[in-house]
Amino acid sequence: MTILTPALHSEQAITLREQLLMAVINADEASTLELISAAAPIDLASVLRRFEINELIALWHLLNQVAPQLATNLFNHLSTEQQVALIEGQPFTSACSLFHHLRSAERRKLLLLLPKALKKQLLQALPASGQYEEYASLAYPAHYAGGICNNDIIKVPGLSQVSELQQRLQDKGQLSEKFEWRYVYLHDQFGSYLGAVKIHDILLLSPEEMLIDHLDPSIIAIVPELELQALTHELDNSAHPTLPVVDSNGLQIGVVGRNQLNHALFEQSQQQLLENFGVFGGDEQRNMPTLSRNIRRLAFLLPSVVLSYAAISIITRFEPLIEQITLLAAILPLVANLSGAAGNQAVAVSIRELSLGHISYKDLLFVASKELPIGAINGLILGAIIAILLFITQQPIDIGLPIVIAVAYTISSTLAAILGGCLPLLLKRFNLDPAMLSSPILTTLTDAIAFFSVLFLCQIFLL
Repeated sequence: MTILTPALHSEQAITLREQLLMAVINADEASTLELISAAAPIDLASVLRRFEINELIALWHLLNQVAPQLATNLFNHLSTEQQVALIEGQPFTSACSLFHHLRSAERRKLLLLLPKALKKQLLQALPASGQYEEYASLAYPAHYAGGICNNDIIKVPGLSQVSELQQRLQDKGQLSEKFEWRYVYLHDQFGSYLGAVKIHDILLLSPEEMLIDHLDPSIIAIVPELELQALTHELDNSAHPTLPVVDSNGLQIGVVGRNQLNHALFEQSQQQLLENFGVFGGDEQRNMPTLSRNIRRLAFLLPSVVLSYAAISIITRFEPLIEQITLLAAILPLVANLSGAAGNQAVAVSIRELSLGHISYKDLLFVASKELPIGAINGLILGAIIAILLFITQQPIDIGLPIVIAVAYTISSTLAAILGGCLPLLLKRFNLDPAMLSSPILTTLTDAIAFFSVLFLCQIFLL
């Protein structure tokens, strides 16, 4: 084990890796299944994530032959990069078998990352009855109902009898773990959505009765463009655990419920956490290729270079002033950092309110009016503290400099709070990600405002 390979967390995991690898090399199906079934989930996940891709391909080739459902269940233990590499590296028949056993959300996640040719092949290999739903969902991002919905649903013609449905359910019995079984969804001869019937109600009907006569009118369809916050509201106010998702053509592409919503909200929060610290492009792990990780990080750092340079260019215009008052070189970063902190507080509140649907870009004036007094009052208090500290610790000092710094920080803090509150709304208005872009843009603006306010006021009042 070298320093380039992360160590496994326990002796049991180390032993499991050695034994499992040996069983795979020897194509020992019985030992492989026994080791996997006896392993602790945390050890198994850790071991699989440290397998080389050729080792994973060999393992999955073996599992697909004897336990395809187990192969599907273990697939979720892998990182996204491993999953993509595994699908690409297997023979198409094996990849297709694994792909078919995945749930719709997992299939959709992979399809967005796979090469175009392979993606097309896998979609075409799906049953004809589900291809439209898969294609349609791919058109919606992960923060829309259409992008997170479950495509594995039971759809039958509206004029079907209960006996016909029973036959269909028997035919789909092998896929019971994937399908949404609480409701049956009806469509007309053109595929347009008609409504839904609860399985519970169908059990009480005689075989010759028509399903369309027992539609539940309380099951409300939603549009696929519904965002997560609005979807939360709809599910909170519905008596049903899932809601059908119907597009503008009247065709149902799936259903969405609490499971899909909670998973999407968790993924969104994790992505926002990474983006807040400048890591873009999804989850990053240290066993990913170095080039891939470099590109993800440069996506944040390169624009930051340009933005930061634009901010400090203000300082170069006031070089003669800084040469006369050298203390400004130490004060400028302090004012800029405090102003940035004030702005980021406002950003956090706005992003949260946006995510909950409490505000929109139309509330710019409202947000600005609420942030102005916060920024001004906090600016006056902190500005006064900075002035007192300068006067006490930097003797001898002209009394005018601490006063000017206090006034400059008050201005900078007020503007930073207003900008921090309004910037996420403006970004949202132009369909840009507030969580990703607010921080670097705000940092540039607050730095520029802080530098300019301090230097300009000093030039006017102290020279």
